[in-house]
Amino acid sequence: MAGIFISYRRDDSQGFAGRLADDLTGILGPDLVFRDVEIPAGYDFTEVLTRAVAACDILLVVIGRNWRAPSAPATKSRLFDTADWVRAEIEAAFAQGKHIIPVLVAGANMCKASELPESIAHLSKLQAFEMTDRRWDDDIQDLVQLLQKAVPELRAESSRDLREPAASPAQVLRELGERVLEEVIRRKNGSGRSENSNHHHRSRLLVGFGRYMKKILLPLVLVAVIYIGLRLFGDDKMLQMLDQLEARLLVGWERLMAYVRSLR
Repeated sequence: MAGIFISYRRDDSQGFAGRLADDLTGILGPDLVFRDVEIPAGYDFTEVLTRAVAACDILLVVIGRNWRAPSAPATKSRLFDTADWVRAEIEAAFAQGKHIIPVLVAGANMCKASELPESIAHLSKLQAFEMTDRRWDDDIQDLVQLLQKAVPELRAESSRDLREPAASPAQVLRELGERVLEEVIRRKNGSGRSENSNHHHRSRLLVGFGRYMKKILLPLVLVAVIYIGLRLFGDDKMLQMLDQLEARLLVGWERLMAYVRSLR
C-alpha cells in the first residue's frame, strides 16, 4: 500500500499542513496520508520517525517562511540541530530512497544548499511545488496528479478505497469496540438494576463478541498464511512491500497506544 508522509513545523505551517492533509485525505483516502507522529515518552525519536517514514512512499516537506529560522537569536537555523525532528524526517527519507517533494506555502522561497546541513543539502536541488490560497483548489488537483505520476499505486489505492465493501475487518472491530463501550456505559448508569438484567446484558455482550470473532477469525488466519508464504517465497520487491506494511502497522499501533494512555 502506498502512502504520503507530510513533514512540517507547527510554528511555521501547521494550518497549511492540516489543510493539505485534509484535502489529500478526501481525494486519496484516509489511510494514505500521515502526519503528527506521536512519539511516546522513553522512545528514540529518530527510530520512531524512521519507521514512520518507512511506511510511506512520498515525503511532502511543507516549507513556510520560518521553516529554517533559528531556534534562538544569533544562532544557526534549527535544521543544524541533530535533534531537530524535521531534519530527522528528511534524513530518513533520503536514506531510504523515498520520493521527496518540497511544498512551498505562504510565499516561502526554496532554500539554498548553504542554508541546510550537509545531510539534507540535496533538498535544495529538488523541484519545489508552490501552493497559494488564491489557487489552492487547482494546486491540490495538480499536486495529486504529480503524486500519482510519481507513485502510480496511489491511483490504484484511491480507486480501490471507493470500491471497498462497507463491512471491512477494521469496521467489524470498531463496531465490536463500540458495543463494548456501550455495555460499559449501561452498566455504569444502571448499577441499581436487578441481577437478571445484568446477566442479560452480559449474555448479549458475549454473544455479540462471539459473532464478531467468527467474522474476523477466518480472514485473519488466511492473511497469516498468505503473509508467511510471501515472506518465504517472495522476491526482493515483495519483501520490501512487506517491510513497509509492518512499519505502517507499528506506527498505527504506537498511535493507538498513545491515544489509550491519554484517556487514563
